[in-house]
Amino acid sequence: MSEYNFKGIQADSIQLLCENRFNDSKSFYEEHKEELKQGITVPMRQIMLDLSDLMIDIDDMMLTDPVKSVCRIYRDTRGNRNKIKYRENMWMFFRRYKNEFPGAPFYFFEFFPDSFGYGLVFWLYRPALFKEVHRMILRHPDRWIDAVKACEEAGFTYDCRDEYKKELYPDAPEELKPYLRAKNMSFCYYSKDLSRISTPALIDELKLAFDIARPMYEFFIDAYENLMNEGLIKPEDYYRR
Repeated sequence: MSEYNFKGIQADSIQLLCENRFNDSKSFYEEHKEELKQGITVPMRQIMLDLSDLMIDIDDMMLTDPVKSVCRIYRDTRGNRNKIKYRENMWMFFRRYKNEFPGAPFYFFEFFPDSFGYGLVFWLYRPALFKEVHRMILRHPDRWIDAVKACEEAGFTYDCRDEYKKELYPDAPEELKPYLRAKNMSFCYYSKDLSRISTPALIDELKLAFDIARPMYEFFIDAYENLMNEGLIKPEDYYRR
């Protein structure tokens, strides 16, 4: 194991994060702000520092700013029905800068009070655009199957939040059809063993999984770039208010 910045996220820090959410009090947060920073925020940012070389190797346009990549403990509740001000789960994205590349595929890591997970996700704000992934699957079925196998080797499980009810490609090979109904996709791994995020060994675990899943990221990013090149994804449209 190499020497890493990340030393682990400890159980007592996760417990404090939960207590902070339970109290939902600015005074409690301010009293424990430095403990939360050192026990939660700093280690999360260190994960990005330790993975940055790999992520740039996977995609040289990947944003590796540890501050911008990690969520805040303090939630923005504006326009949100849930008015609880603080998180008990934390997450980080490994992706291109969202203002320039809205909806780009991304790797992620997250933890909850009782579990943690990581993986690769591709969601688009207009589900119809995801048909570009379908078209690529049909044009390059062998490449797709190889990418799926890479994700399986990385320990990832396929999931789709939203599917077309109607079969869009009835003549497609049967092994491709489950993917050709998808409006979004994720390949993820989750575990209940939180002790595994308490040591630097987590960095080796993430590096190995993300690198093995690289063929799927490359497949997704090619589909995404096709959409951008065709003018179907425009940052100015996505962020217009």
